[in-house]
Amino acid sequence: MIRKVLITGITGLVGSAFACEALRRDKKLHFVAIVRGKDNISARNRVADGLESQCTFDCTPELAKPFMDRIDVIEGDIADPVHLAMSPQLQGIESIFHCAADVNLGMDGNGHTFNVNYNGTKALLKIASELKLESFHYVSTAYVAGRSAGRIKEEESAATEWNNPYERSKFESERMVRNSGVPFSIYRPSIIVGRRSDGKIRKPLAFYFILEFLGVIKERQCAKRHLDPKEVIDIPLRMQAYPSETVFFVPVDYITETVTSLFFRPCENKTYHLTGKHPVSTKAIEKAVAKALKVKNVRIVENCEDPTMDEKLLQRFLGEFIPYFGSRAFFDVSNVEKVFGKESLEWNFNGDKLTALIASYYKDHFPELMDTRFS
Repeated sequence: MIRKVLITGITGLVGSAFACEALRRDKKLHFVAIVRGKDNISARNRVADGLESQCTFDCTPELAKPFMDRIDVIEGDIADPVHLAMSPQLQGIESIFHCAADVNLGMDGNGHTFNVNYNGTKALLKIASELKLESFHYVSTAYVAGRSAGRIKEEESAATEWNNPYERSKFESERMVRNSGVPFSIYRPSIIVGRRSDGKIRKPLAFYFILEFLGVIKERQCAKRHLDPKEVIDIPLRMQAYPSETVFFVPVDYITETVTSLFFRPCENKTYHLTGKHPVSTKAIEKAVAKALKVKNVRIVENCEDPTMDEKLLQRFLGEFIPYFGSRAFFDVSNVEKVFGKESLEWNFNGDKLTALIASYYKDHFPELMDTRFS
């Protein structure tokens, strides 16, 4: 059993959830976390804050301090191999769990995203190779598939076109992991959303930015028209995206449970699609948003001609997320099925479950818009 692990990305959504679950399952596990200080907050305090938030989210706030006692923190940058190699805290590590990434889905004019994601992985693989570590666990993304359509296998992506530099940086990093000679597992989550039990999520990202935009629009329109914000309102608003039947939402607790279980298994040099096998359609998303937010005429269309000011704003500020709602990829999950069985993939967000997921976000962040049906 691995006892000392170098971890990156522990302050993020997946990293913090994984760390808490792994520490809960193995009482002898110890992490060494590489973290940058930020906004005058030390790296160690950032880790402590993240653990406290995650443990509270998991309804186990009493575990935050004992978990923190089992984590050493190196304040630094994963793309600085000289700094890392000199740290005495790396002595005795047996594995690396690499989750840190710059998740910038827009343009990367100065190459920062590529540098963090690719060169950071390169530096960590160098450490793994030099120390002859037992395993390297890499959190990638299902969207290394880029603009590919059809069935995407759980092996090296054959993509040749990507929607943004982030996707390509993860694609190139995956290739580097495969060619490193270090035993590996690669995890590819899709669009991460709230947990299965109640739809809640600790750090809303990606899809939730669109929900936030729509919530603000409804607030503004209700105030402008002197309407009760809990009532149905007509808001003609089009989001331009290719109509899709394969939008893959994956619950955060499924990611946590699956990644942690795979982490404690021997690495078999395999890739795992953490996407589920029951995608939703853009039409289903339209209906669920309409029902949860009580709005009419919010639509996803292939072509948005003569856009309104709100439609231009949506495209300007959220356009980088829109390709994920026009995806034509379907993700193979054979490796996940082999380990956990088909029954582990029977969850889905179709029908009322999707409405409840969206309503859960609005209840927490826009309670003034919600009626008692979604309490």
